[in-house]
Amino acid sequence: MPRRFTRAEDAQLRALLGATASSDSSALEDRPPVSFREVQHILDLPELPHLHLLGEDTWLLGGRLLRWLTGEMRSGGDTGDYDLFCGSLEALERTARRMLDTGYTPCRRKVATQWGPWLRDRALGRDVHAPCAGAVFEGDGALQERLRLRRFPDGREMYALELHSQEGHLLQLVHIPALFAGGGEPVRNQLAFTDLSICQFLLDGQRLHAGPHAWADLFRRRVRVVQMVRPRITAGRMVKYAGRGFWPETATLRTVTRALLASRHPPR
Repeated sequence: MPRRFTRAEDAQLRALLGATASSDSSALEDRPPVSFREVQHILDLPELPHLHLLGEDTWLLGGRLLRWLTGEMRSGGDTGDYDLFCGSLEALERTARRMLDTGYTPCRRKVATQWGPWLRDRALGRDVHAPCAGAVFEGDGALQERLRLRRFPDGREMYALELHSQEGHLLQLVHIPALFAGGGEPVRNQLAFTDLSICQFLLDGQRLHAGPHAWADLFRRRVRVVQMVRPRITAGRMVKYAGRGFWPETATLRTVTRALLASRHPPR
């Protein structure tokens, strides 16, 4: 379970964010990016692996940062994926080649996406995060072969490439072209695509960015839906975070319930 901030940590973190200790949660909304090293110092957090891969167009985003901020990486072990999002396909390719040159290996496993095959894999002891046996990279063709093109229900495309680190971590490199086609600030565009408020934390290697409600909901141990492309997946994630102590807002429960009902009974 995520630990709560001490009184001193709470006050120092609020001060870093430009809010007073007595201010309400609305004062924590729409905060500018802060130094992640200062956050690390205030909360006495461990080093983040793979920090050298991050930069102005390659970012660590989502649940991994939330686990870091709440001390779960320190107390519960270093489990889970590292989701690295890239502002361009060129950034994805450049980061992938840098990883391959420094000992990371491409993932060759095929993860079951349906309940039947998924349950069979679990019964046979197949770990979805296990390193891929015999993964060898040779030439551009192999990299292109591992790059997967997926499509969201609304038609937007997503490029994804998975690699393993020497420590056995699974890193997912992701690029969603539609997020950057209309201009605007790339980090904001990327953050806006995240479905839950408490997952709207993004690290560029130096600064820790946050969505409009991320800090406020982290302090309150609440979660709200800010973007919902796939209602069933968002609902499952909301239940998961509720189990970790982040309770959904009433409005969020209504929004997700209505979206689920609409997806099961689409208008004719």
